[in-house]
Amino acid sequence: MTERALEGVRVVEFTDELGSYCGKLLADLGADVVKVEPPGGGLQRRNPPFFHDREGIDTSLDFWFHNTSKRSIVLDLDDPKDREIATKLARRAQILLEDMPPGHLAEHGLGFDELKASNPALVYTSVTGFGQTGPHSHWAYSDIVGQATGGVMTLAGEPADPPNQIAGRQANISASIQAAQGTMAALLYAEATSQGQQVDVSAQESLSMSQETAMQTWDFQKRNRTRTGERGMLPISLPALGVYEALDGYVYVMVLAPAGADLPELVAWMAEEDKAEDLGEEPYASLIGTLNMAYLTQVMTDPSKAAAVAGQLQHIHEVIGRFIASKPARDVYEQGQQRSLLFGLVSTPEDLANNTQLRARNWFQEVEPAAAGEAVEFPGLPYRLSETPGRLGPPPKLDEHRDSILAELDTVEAAR
Repeated sequence: MTERALEGVRVVEFTDELGSYCGKLLADLGADVVKVEPPGGGLQRRNPPFFHDREGIDTSLDFWFHNTSKRSIVLDLDDPKDREIATKLARRAQILLEDMPPGHLAEHGLGFDELKASNPALVYTSVTGFGQTGPHSHWAYSDIVGQATGGVMTLAGEPADPPNQIAGRQANISASIQAAQGTMAALLYAEATSQGQQVDVSAQESLSMSQETAMQTWDFQKRNRTRTGERGMLPISLPALGVYEALDGYVYVMVLAPAGADLPELVAWMAEEDKAEDLGEEPYASLIGTLNMAYLTQVMTDPSKAAAVAGQLQHIHEVIGRFIASKPARDVYEQGQQRSLLFGLVSTPEDLANNTQLRARNWFQEVEPAAAGEAVEFPGLPYRLSETPGRLGPPPKLDEHRDSILAELDTVEAAR
């Protein structure tokens, strides 16, 4: 069997919703991630939806997705005996991952300063809402707070909307991804120097990166970028650029981008199906020939150039809209791509489950959670390693691995 990339790396994890995806990324690459859970389990085990609507501590799909390939043990950190077990796990680990309020583990003898004396190479990754330091470090946090304070809600939605929340727990996921990257960098350093360190990850800072140039726009221009919605940065709507409704869904059209065929190819396709209406006539034919990236750049800098032909642009847009509305979304997407037209299917979860590309690459993987009693398809790993491929293992039932974890600790103690 091919060894996985992190085979042999020991991780002890004290996380719930915020940092669990980081542990999953490590576990799916082969790290032995021991998830220490409180009595009764954490919040994530209670999050719907549940497998076949069977609500229970071991059937949350949210927990399953974020905790594949891990082992579970329940420890009450307020209990001296359980705290001693947790300390032993931390002393033999290469990585400790936690998402508790700053200082919480230290209050239980499990802080970085306490552990590095006996485990100097330990990588101690702390994932919190606002980081370990600063005036907000102890402020209350949830994912929507992270999205708000990270700035992305300001940019999400249509201009007339209030700030929008992005679907899913994107602040938590972003923080976990950055935590995994920082942890791997620190692990490389620890393996080279035997010197561990604390990796301090702030969800606010992690998600702020998703704003891209918004903060620089303020720095250099003292101007806040605002929500642009479907239209993006364009000051006016242009044909063949944006979301169009098809018979059974939506496609995103970006024909004016510099990555494919231009608008005349789309109109030629429409003409082949006798749906170009009057776009082959003047004044539309000449205008269609000029609608390319160069024209788009002019519009961005001088909207008046487009305003002069706004009515013609609107008519072209409506004709294209009627053409797309007459066809199934998948047909528009696939036929458009065959013509090198930049079309994207606005995928639903069902679309992704049936996606030809994902199926051809065997991205979905079957896993059999103990509570399911049957194989369940999970989304695959977000990367492919040719020599040390990762694979998904089942998410743990609460306290499922207590006996094996304690036996391993006893074996280690006996060998000393």
